[in-house]
Amino acid sequence: MDRLPEEVVLHILAFLQVPDIVHLQAVSRRYLTLGRDNTLWKTECFEDSRAESLRRRNFLLGMQDARIAELRNAVTALPGPDLTAWDVSQIRGSPQPRTSDDPEAEARIQRARALANWEPGYPDERLDYYDEYVHRHAPVNVAWLDLPKAQASDKEEYRETTGCATLNDGDGHVNHIVAPLDDGSICIWDVSDRSTATAGGRGRLTAQSRSGLLTGLPSDAIAESHILMTETGAVECVSIDSTSRRGYFAVQRSLHEVDVNTLQLVSTKNYPWPITALSEAQGTTPLTVGTNWTVHLHDPRDPAFTGSEPSTTGELIGGSTYSHATLAQPGPLSILHDPGHTQDPASIWVAGRFTSLLHYDRRFFPRLLGTIHSGARIASLSSLPYPLVPQSLDLIRNPETSISALAAARSTPGTTILAAAEYKGKGSLELYGLPRVQPYQNRQTASASKLLAVAPHGGRIVFSDGDGNLKWVERDGYSHVRTFNINDTLPGGEQATPDASAYGIWSSTASEMPGQGDIVQKITPMHSVVSSSSSSSSTASSVGEERQDISQSNLLLWTGDGRLGVLGFGPGNPLGEDQWREEVAIGVGAENTEERAKGDAERQYGMAMRRALERNADEVRFVRGLGMMG
Repeated sequence: MDRLPEEVVLHILAFLQVPDIVHLQAVSRRYLTLGRDNTLWKTECFEDSRAESLRRRNFLLGMQDARIAELRNAVTALPGPDLTAWDVSQIRGSPQPRTSDDPEAEARIQRARALANWEPGYPDERLDYYDEYVHRHAPVNVAWLDLPKAQASDKEEYRETTGCATLNDGDGHVNHIVAPLDDGSICIWDVSDRSTATAGGRGRLTAQSRSGLLTGLPSDAIAESHILMTETGAVECVSIDSTSRRGYFAVQRSLHEVDVNTLQLVSTKNYPWPITALSEAQGTTPLTVGTNWTVHLHDPRDPAFTGSEPSTTGELIGGSTYSHATLAQPGPLSILHDPGHTQDPASIWVAGRFTSLLHYDRRFFPRLLGTIHSGARIASLSSLPYPLVPQSLDLIRNPETSISALAAARSTPGTTILAAAEYKGKGSLELYGLPRVQPYQNRQTASASKLLAVAPHGGRIVFSDGDGNLKWVERDGYSHVRTFNINDTLPGGEQATPDASAYGIWSSTASEMPGQGDIVQKITPMHSVVSSSSSSSSTASSVGEERQDISQSNLLLWTGDGRLGVLGFGPGNPLGEDQWREEVAIGVGAENTEERAKGDAERQYGMAMRRALERNADEVRFVRGLGMMG
């Protein structure tokens, strides 16, 4: 086998099952490289995609006897949850133009069209399809970060986070997570990538400031700080500038600038209304601050803010920082700066409880440049640095469309704005192509509840809804890939059980309702999606002796209960394989074996007693229902 050319070995691997290809990677370095061939895994991803399943169904329907067409039409008339108009026409056997009279040649042509239509990667994008396959099929695991324990309490009560942001390295990879707590302190966790030579950060808590830093209250005023930190309820309330190592934290009407290295307060600026959203901090670009009724530009180099003398080394970017834009309706929830690789790098997009996206230009601020009407209330904005392909170029649903037309649309420079919204009580996943606005709104199959967060994730789009679900779809916005519910895991990675006080007299009304539980308010990719032109050096480290571990494109999750988790794929812990992680939170010591065993026994006894009491309560209700008790 070692003497065979690589092309022959790859041809042989194409006939193997996926588990066999994975096991072959452990044989030698050569088979590790061949076993992760991008073209091989691209084919494997396509074989399990919705586009290929639609093609196979269409091919099989075309081979069926025409006498069963009446039966197909009768089945089609039955209600179905996932059938589109095109699906109905296909099941009914609508005639489609054929490109060849040879059935085998026709099958090859249709397969090539389906592959071109499905391919998530763009011409100038480097997608690792081995990671794509892992993300599409491997088990989903969530590792919850250790939060500091509430001081002066003998109960297992922990602080909760009131926001989160990431601290990146030069390649755009997340190294640390920064989050404020409800006691007014700031914590930093190390989540750097693991490799073949290093174990990575493993989610260790590396630093914590004093309590009350962000509220200006004494360290012992925990209750007062909790009220101040949680009253506004803003999701986008933290922004970290990785270049200058400065963090911006919004608390009520105050914007605090903090030195991330020392966790010391640098300066504070007050606004006329409570702050509801912050944009991403990007080097010398002014921060955009959204309050209930206004939008402001904040430049930390402004001497009026820092209290220093005017700088002569440079001038402020954009319009006057003392002017502001007034909103006709309250409630901005998300602010998106243009990524900077399109034709208009000074754009600011604001969305929230109002039903339009507001477009400002930093050079002419506060003048409103334009709006995009949505009709939905948008909770989160994100961007994909590639153009939006219109639905009219779908090669499967539009047989007359050519592959060359689709390739030309993919090669056109552009950006896609992703929006998670709520429309008439249901979730709405919305995509807006720029610079020429091309909207696409999925309000049928996205979710039965409102969407809360959205982000690009590899060759897919991930979003969360009000039922605690995380859903992955293709970049077309409607082709479903997989779904995971955050309530399937508990802190520590334990699986939720039916006995976890879900029923009986010990449960609340909310917990007995389907779909109730924790929710994901914010999704942050640990590795951002960037074009290959700006990430040419990102793969250089994998060539040397130290090779980055696979499946590192994890997601940072911030939940409604104030928990922070890292979602990963595969059987292992997303933060590392060590099950006895060091607990470095202040006031929290690592339990020894006896204490852990004692705690497990107490929890098992408590669950047994709870089950017994719940059964007794059910018996009481049953007897009362028979009229035997008053």
